[in-house]
Amino acid sequence: MSVEVRDGRILWVGSASDWAGNRTNIRVVDGRARTLIPGLMDCHVHYSSPGGPDWIARFTDPLTEIAIRAVELADASLRSGVTTARDVGAPHAVNIRLARTSQSGEIRAPRIRAAGTWIAHRGTYVSFARQFSDAGELRSAIRAEVEAGADLIKVALAGWNEGARPQGGPEIPFDAKLLSVAVEEAHRANFKIACHANDAPSCHIAARAGVDSLEHGMFLEGDDLKAMSDNKTFLVPTMSVWDAMLYYAHAVGWPEARKKRAEDLREGSRKAVAQAMEAGVQLALGTDAGGGAARHGRIAREAELMVEAGMKPSQALAAGTAVAAKLIGETERGTVEEGKVADMVLLDADPLENIGGLRLVAAVFQGGRRVA
Repeated sequence: MSVEVRDGRILWVGSASDWAGNRTNIRVVDGRARTLIPGLMDCHVHYSSPGGPDWIARFTDPLTEIAIRAVELADASLRSGVTTARDVGAPHAVNIRLARTSQSGEIRAPRIRAAGTWIAHRGTYVSFARQFSDAGELRSAIRAEVEAGADLIKVALAGWNEGARPQGGPEIPFDAKLLSVAVEEAHRANFKIACHANDAPSCHIAARAGVDSLEHGMFLEGDDLKAMSDNKTFLVPTMSVWDAMLYYAHAVGWPEARKKRAEDLREGSRKAVAQAMEAGVQLALGTDAGGGAARHGRIAREAELMVEAGMKPSQALAAGTAVAAKLIGETERGTVEEGKVADMVLLDADPLENIGGLRLVAAVFQGGRRVA
């Protein structure tokens, strides 16, 4: 097969023997014995943190350090084959500025859809998220992200931080009523909304709210997944979260309780992914690199974990290309076909035979231009 690219788009796809073009005015890239796939898409990443065992602390580093590091990490992501990414949370809206810089061509980076800063109920989640206490403040927070230049909205459902729960307060203060407000406000602005949910009560709430994507979802049950299927909510399982945690539990010598937490996440995640496929939920690939212990540039590992959980290699590859494009809203990317933007990756292996072939990146193209 051959692919002809002109002006950044795929002009023609077909058998090399059928190509009717003129070799005198084109540059030929020899892909014999290699496999060409669409550019990969990471639907859940945080370029403002490097990941590793102390990933949360890195979000509070000096702003200049975070900004410089984000450029370096985005470049590492691009070299691994990621041509498009959703950065779903950064302090100081660093990801919005990173997305604009990438779009202008000033840096080598994936095409970034940035969520700005996380939005969470006061007293929950991380201190550097945008906090709210009532529906009015929640609407204002979403409007502020839109005005700041975000491409999508990211909300975080979570239990109270230690010592923050008021007497008689609900277990999850970002409840179904408030989440419905967030969905309404985001969709009114024609924005997609991604929802962090990584405990059983939060998963139960998020699955029924009509969010565009549920992030993590390690504690989703059968009824939750049925609701997600009915609402056409995507699941971004971020299995690299617990995979990296298990590595550091041994490498750094984490306490037994923390290791047990990672093992519970692994069990719940694998179960949720298997049941999601049965329920007809669309799964999109996301590593949560930086937002957890997972490092950047290792998207192939997420695909491997999806296959280990029961997905076929073709399904895992689609989760990081065509299905991811649907979630992100990239209608002109995600497949290698005529008329699409020429974001492509050339591999030294066939990922349909062994998904680990995604590790063997020979070349990366964005808009038809070789960038790695």
